[in-house]
Amino acid sequence: MTKKNRKLFRGFTLVEILVVLTLIGIITVFSVVNGPTQLQKARDAVRKTHLDRIKNAIEEYHQDKDCYPQAISSCNNNFVNGSLVLLDRIPCDPNNNLSYTYVPETSSCPKSYQLYANLEYTNDSIIDKIGCRNGCGPDCQFNYGVASSNEKLNPYCEVAAPEEVLQYVCAPGGNCDPYADPTISDCPDVYINDPTCQDKCSEPKNRCHDARGKLN
Repeated sequence: MTKKNRKLFRGFTLVEILVVLTLIGIITVFSVVNGPTQLQKARDAVRKTHLDRIKNAIEEYHQDKDCYPQAISSCNNNFVNGSLVLLDRIPCDPNNNLSYTYVPETSSCPKSYQLYANLEYTNDSIIDKIGCRNGCGPDCQFNYGVASSNEKLNPYCEVAAPEEVLQYVCAPGGNCDPYADPTISDCPDVYINDPTCQDKCSEPKNRCHDARGKLN
């Protein structure tokens, strides 16, 4: 170590050196932990831009034809209207290089359409804003999309309401009735959502002791 370097080194205390090393470590850990998320967000930004570009081309097609296209070419191909090139290259998904999913109205002259993609960063608030948290599009397999102004993204992917559970039992009189609490009526068997009670109520041994637990 030269005399000059020794003087420079003596200019820092041990505490300062440790602080610098700690900061470097924190920055490194932060980069490792958050790096993948930032890459996901970056690719999602590209996807959103891609869908906007394709949508603009589709709308330009509609202005000329008064119909939306029945299909569009796969990615990396031109999007044309006759001899007019609306988009010189339809973009592909930045991660898997696949085409985005175009869903026009089923018609010889579609009047609406939807266009779908999947965002990698699933905490993006836009997913909830457009109603695709539970999926959108064919088979509810997408979480992001755009559509013509007269169309909504696929509305059939909401979480189904849980099925109401009814506990049927053989009542003392021999009927198969729903009970709110079969246990307090000492019912031998409970038949979930089965209003026939498997035809067991004709036998007295299968009946409840009383009707205290009957559903009002």
